[in-house]
Amino acid sequence: MAYMNNPRVQHFLQTVRVQCKKCNVRFTLSSGYCVNAGGERCQGYFIEPWHRKGHSGQLRVATGGRRTSDWLYTLAHEYAHFQQWMRDDPIYRERDYLTLEKHTEREALELCKQFKLPIPRRVLLREHRKYMKKLAREC
Repeated sequence: MAYMNNPRVQHFLQTVRVQCKKCNVRFTLSSGYCVNAGGERCQGYFIEPWHRKGHSGQLRVATGGRRTSDWLYTLAHEYAHFQQWMRDDPIYRERDYLTLEKHTEREALELCKQFKLPIPRRVLLREHRKYMKKLAREC
């Protein structure tokens, strides 16, 4: 948990909190190992707000039982989805899930670099590869 005292991590978390609040998206770091996303268990998700129905959006990431560097990378990935939605990027509406996720993974790596998050490169690459292998199996 030494990462949590890191000013770069604090800056990243504060940026996510502020941006989510401005856009009616509830940001939650869950203490469980996984979060529920529409009947599935996963490490994190982003759901856009549904303004016509008055529903707020959600950005949730599971932190329990995971290294801080691991869930920080998951947060970067979900925040990348949030940013795609916020800027109305066509990739966010991409029908091919694998294409969307590959693009989002690149954005997540860029966010880690931009915020200078203290995540070792080997961890970034490991998480990236692990997620891409999982996607390849599922798609």
